[in-house]
Amino acid sequence: MKQLWIGVVEVLTEPESDMGDTRGFTNVVTWAESITDYLATVTTAFSRYDWTLIGSKNVRPVDPGAQSSEEIAEIIERAKANPNACIFATLHYYPSKLA
Repeated sequence: MKQLWIGVVEVLTEPESDMGDTRGFTNVVTWAESITDYLATVTTAFSRYDWTLIGSKNVRPVDPGAQSSEEIAEIIERAKANPNACIFATLHYYPSKLA
């Protein structure tokens, strides 16, 4: 049975403006049955932006009793209402200029 899962994913994106940064990370909430299912859903959703999933950590089912930041709580609530949701929070770039 599908349930909400959350994790931090690292992505390779198109260069952000003239900075050239291409790697970023974000929290993602989606419906899944397993880690494999979660990663497949995220990979498919991010491919629509031409982003490539290059890593993940702390992927787990959403714990309804856990304390979350306001941003994370908001994306969890949005995902609850949509069984096809794959919602990510702020994408944080880190220095990764192309050589």
